[in-house]
Amino acid sequence: MWPSGVGSRQPCPRESALRRAAISGNINALPPHNVPTGRSVRVFICSNPDDTEAERNALKEHVYPKLRDFCRENYGIEFQVVDLYWGVDPEEWDSPELQRLRMKLLEECLKTSAGPCFVALVGEKYGSIRVPGEVESAEFEMILDAAVEAGLDTHILEEWYCRDENSVPPAYYLKPKAQMLKNYQNSMESSSAAKTKNDKAWRNVSEEIKRIFRTAVLQLQEKGTMKSAQAKKFLCSALEDELDFALGKQTPAFLRKCVCYIRKISNFDRFAKLPEMSRYMDIVVSGDPGHAQPGSLRTPPEGYSQEVESNYVEGLCKQFYEDMVDIIQATVQQNFDTESDPLYDEILQHLSLCQTYAALYEFKTESLDYIQEYLMPS
Repeated sequence: MWPSGVGSRQPCPRESALRRAAISGNINALPPHNVPTGRSVRVFICSNPDDTEAERNALKEHVYPKLRDFCRENYGIEFQVVDLYWGVDPEEWDSPELQRLRMKLLEECLKTSAGPCFVALVGEKYGSIRVPGEVESAEFEMILDAAVEAGLDTHILEEWYCRDENSVPPAYYLKPKAQMLKNYQNSMESSSAAKTKNDKAWRNVSEEIKRIFRTAVLQLQEKGTMKSAQAKKFLCSALEDELDFALGKQTPAFLRKCVCYIRKISNFDRFAKLPEMSRYMDIVVSGDPGHAQPGSLRTPPEGYSQEVESNYVEGLCKQFYEDMVDIIQATVQQNFDTESDPLYDEILQHLSLCQTYAALYEFKTESLDYIQEYLMPS
C-alpha cells in the first residue's frame, strides 16, 4: 500500500523577518547558502548502471510519476530526475564526455533543487576506473615513463592522446572517437555492422588504456613518486567520484537532502563464481571472488535469484517514495520562507551581488569605510 503523503498546501510566509530585512536593503539578510534558487525538485541518481537496472526501471515506472503528482498537487513545483545512463549505449558509459556531463548536472542538482537533490544506489559492485579525458602534461609523461618501465606497450596512449600547448598548464587530451574510428559518426546513426565493429574497437581501446593507467599509477604510488590523493583520480570509479563530490565536506543540514540505498547480499561470496552473479559484483583480475560484507538480503541456495531481486526492488520503491516525500515536506516548505515571489528573488540576487563585490575589496579610506558600513552594517 503506497503512503498518501498528501497534505494541504500551506501559504508562504510573505512577511517573514528575513524577507522584510532583505527588502529594507540589509545585505546580511541572505538565506543560508544551502537554500536553493530553483523552483523544482531535481534529484541526481548516482549508481553503477549495469547492476542497478532493475531498480532504476522500477523507480522510473512506478515511483517518479507518483512523486511528480505529489509535488504538483501540494507545492506547485516539478519533480525531475537526472539519470544520464538511460538511453545511452553501454559502450559510452565510461566515456569522458558523459562523465563531464554527469558531474556538471550533479553540481546543478546540488545547487538548485528545492528539496532532495541526490540519491545513490549502491551495491556490491564498485565499478570500473574511467578513461581519463584530460591529463596534465607532467602527470601524463610520468605515467608514460612508468608504463614503459613496467614493460607495457604504450603505443595506444601515444596514438589516442594529443598534447595541447595552449592549455594552462599544458595537458594531454583524449582524441574524439569520431577522429580515431573509421566512419564512427555514420555508424552511430544506424544499426549497421560498422557500429558493432566500432563498439568492439572502442571497448578494446578503453580497456587497454585503463589497464595501462592502472598499472603505471599503482607502480608510481608504490614508489612514492605519486601521492595517494593524486593517484586516486586515476584509480577511482565514477560511482566513488560522484559520492565524494556530492557528500564530501557537506553540512548535516545539506546531507539530510541526500539518500543512499545500499544493497547488501548475505553470503555473496558463496555464489561469486556463478556466471550470472558477475553482474552484481566486481571480479578481480586473478578471478578470485571479491569481498562482500554480510548483508540484509537473505540469499537462497541458487544465489541472488529473480525472486529475491523483485522483492528487494519492491521494498526499495516504497522506501524511496516515503523518503522523498519526507524530505520534500521538510525542505520545500522551508524554502518557501525565502522563495515567495519574483520581486523577492530579484532582491536576493542584488544582495548576493553586493555581498560578492564587497568581499573583493579592502576598505582603506574613510569614504569607503562609510560605504561598507552602509552596505554591511554591524
